[in-house]
Amino acid sequence: MPSSSRVSVPVLLLCTIIASVAIAVSAWTISRFMLRVEKNTEKTVTVKGVAEKEIQSDIGALSCSFAVKAQQIADGYAELNRVNALFQKKLAELGFEPGEESDVSISYERVTKTVKTQENGKEVAREEFSHYEFQRSCRILSGKVQQLAEASVKLYELTAQGIVISVGTPQFFISDPEKYKLELVDAASVSAYQRGESVAASCHAKIGKLLTARQGVIQITRPADNQSSDYGVYDTSSIPKIMRMVVTVTFALK
Repeated sequence: MPSSSRVSVPVLLLCTIIASVAIAVSAWTISRFMLRVEKNTEKTVTVKGVAEKEIQSDIGALSCSFAVKAQQIADGYAELNRVNALFQKKLAELGFEPGEESDVSISYERVTKTVKTQENGKEVAREEFSHYEFQRSCRILSGKVQQLAEASVKLYELTAQGIVISVGTPQFFISDPEKYKLELVDAASVSAYQRGESVAASCHAKIGKLLTARQGVIQITRPADNQSSDYGVYDTSSIPKIMRMVVTVTFALK
């Protein structure tokens, strides 16, 4: 047993030395690898470029409807036609043509009223026929956007003739927004490059090659409105609009 103890101590010491050397070598290798990675890591700067353009809506839509009442279906259609003639005359006065009216629909429904009577000393309620109600709905789609905005108010003048009319809020659109996209992309890219140069100069560096570029969604808002959404905003309430685009760009620094 004493002989075995004298042999195991040097062996244990040798193993400890070998393990220590191995750990030191590994640590040195890893540190050298990390140093090479750090040296090869390219310094970059990411900036956003913004471009805006004021544009005018070139098409608009206005939904409206009117209703009449009658005791007979035939009389209801006759009255609807009479009121429609006045409606068409008003549209013509406002500068619209028959071809600018679309999505025309006509409907009617039977309207009842509740009648209460006394039967055997008890009050009994039952539904009885009151009248037929007819409705005509349409949508005016026109490039005359200013006249369309005025029509949303002037059509109510028909109420002076006893016409029950309902007019929606006009909506204004850009018929071909795609034609502005390239212009906005170019302007936003120039903006991003200028911002990148400014950031690089403040760090005593210069802009290098372009690494990545990402175009954001287009936001179309009213003037003086900074509303935005991840899915894009499309305001239809105003004729003048602001089309806005953001481009995110990453440059190498040198």
